Amino acid sequence: MSALRIISQLRTGVSKRLDDLHFTPVAGRYAVADLITGWGVAESVRHHYRLQGSSVKGKRVIVQGWGNVAAAAGYYLSREGAVLTGITDRLGGLTKPEELDAAAVEKLLLEKQNNRLQTPGLQPFETVNERIWDCKAEIFLPCAASRLVTRDQVDRLCAAGLETIASGANVPFADKEIFYGPIAEHADGQVAVIPDFIANCGMARVFAYCMMYGVELTDKAIFHDVSTIIGNALEKVHARNNTRTHITRTAFEIALAQLMP
Repeated sequence: MSALRIISQLRTGVSKRLDDLHFTPVAGRYAVADLITGWGVAESVRHHYRLQGSSVKGKRVIVQGWGNVAAAAGYYLSREGAVLTGITDRLGGLTKPEELDAAAVEKLLLEKQNNRLQTPGLQPFETVNERIWDCKAEIFLPCAASRLVTRDQVDRLCAAGLETIASGANVPFADKEIFYGPIAEHADGQVAVIPDFIANCGMARVFAYCMMYGVELTDKAIFHDVSTIIGNALEKVHARNNTRTHITRTAFEIALAQLMP
């Protein structure tokens, strides 16, 4: 396939405006690039629970950040029946689980401004940051900046019933190390930590998909491809380690074996 055709497919696929309401709340408003990474984060959680013989329905979710990745991930999980119990953003947040059903989350997605949470009743950051780590939730999505999540926050979330962390941010834990520092290792031994190179690979996968010959550039094809790639990666992890912990360690072992056979 010629370089010009590859560039054309990349341009079309990445910037394509979504019109399939299975993947966007409003036709024509969002591009693939706006939502695909958050979709992948949500799908990583869904696939994880599928492999455990369960689902995300009824699971409580805490989201860190409310940019494109965080808002989209929260939106897609809420559509699957999960319930957001809290959002912490850099200027404030919410800890009102009774109000954050699927309709409320969609509204928060549509009304965010400049990648910031905008809603009446926004609580100050200091208040939310003090409370949110003790909120009862099974799923935590760190989707803000890198190296924010501390060991104390992990331990408080675990004490409140945490089961799964899906890394929407690159290197979400406050470690100096780039890969698998002590906080990441500690979290990996407590709960299911889906690593960033699986959970947030959506945009990178879109680039790879659009460079393939003759692919279908529809909303469904692009989004399903990302879900399939993430699902396949987690299935390989599950085949080697079917427990609920050390998922990141296992994923690194598989990745390193592929890089250095």
